[in-house]
Amino acid sequence: MTSTSMAVGTGVTIEYLEKFPNFISVCASWTFGQWGCQSSGSYEQAQGEFEAATKTSMPLTLVAIENAVPVGMVTLANHDFEGSPLSPWLKALFVHPFHRKKGIATRLIEQLEEEALRLGCKSLYLITEDARLLYERMGWQAIDHVRTPYGAADLMEKVL
Repeated sequence: MTSTSMAVGTGVTIEYLEKFPNFISVCASWTFGQWGCQSSGSYEQAQGEFEAATKTSMPLTLVAIENAVPVGMVTLANHDFEGSPLSPWLKALFVHPFHRKKGIATRLIEQLEEEALRLGCKSLYLITEDARLLYERMGWQAIDHVRTPYGAADLMEKVL
């Protein structure tokens, strides 16, 4: 990021999780609640992934913050989809339900794409069960259909 924070909307900034270790437990709770409890994951596993997040290499997690409270997150990681040789991945995009429809997910995705470029990535991949249209509006393309623990999903790619 060119500055230490990137304004999203009124009072929302995007920061590196590494700068806010007190938000690790929130991110781990969101991740476990949204995905982990359905895929034999654990809260401790999710927490460990966020504790490893840095701003200089992967995994790298960005957090959207409003009024000193985390309202969303996204992670750039080497791996996400079991058995796939593709890398790197946009994963764990989550915006708290009270803060949706404000453009926060779009800013998180855009900022993560910038971070991926900064780290030398040429393209990104993701898996989504229900947000294909969001990503297509942002230039992503579905390249395959796959099955996840949550059901049918699209494997998507964006060339940066």
